[in-house]
Amino acid sequence: MQRIPAVAKDAETPDQAAAQARVAKMWGRRLNISDAMAHNPAVLEGFLSFWAALDNCGLSAEDREVICMDMAVQNGCHYCVPAHLGMAEARGIDMDMIRRIARGDLLEGGSRPARLQHLTRRLVETGGRLSDAELAQAHADGFDDGQLVAIVAEIAHCHFTNSFNRMAGTEPDPHFPDWPEPAS
Repeated sequence: MQRIPAVAKDAETPDQAAAQARVAKMWGRRLNISDAMAHNPAVLEGFLSFWAALDNCGLSAEDREVICMDMAVQNGCHYCVPAHLGMAEARGIDMDMIRRIARGDLLEGGSRPARLQHLTRRLVETGGRLSDAELAQAHADGFDDGQLVAIVAEIAHCHFTNSFNRMAGTEPDPHFPDWPEPAS
């Protein structure tokens, strides 16, 4: 049940309408998260600006979706898991890998997504307090300082959206893929 209701389109203030127009421009439609977040249009604008900045931060779309999906699962976000299934598919990401993460699996091997998922979890577990050896390993794994800044920023962005959606009880949008997936 949605605990923070959507701001009705016919009751929007000019600031709320402007923020919602930006949502529609970025994602092709209004979203349930933005309908609820519009109660504070300044926060909604900040959310959108943060997302746009992260799109240009040096992480690939795959990197971002690995972080977003792992954070959504670890934080138990009922909205973000199906949202990022849809985003990953639209971005052409390996859906078998994304579904494994969505099921809570830890990726194995030395692939960049596996190294990134492990790093993301360590950053969350330690509150960013990696040991010198862990930071050196992150560099050896191919993450430069700019990317490390971006990884922490994506984690922060995910904490915000996951926490907001859990508190608000945001209903997943009808165009999101079903999750958990229906039994076959």
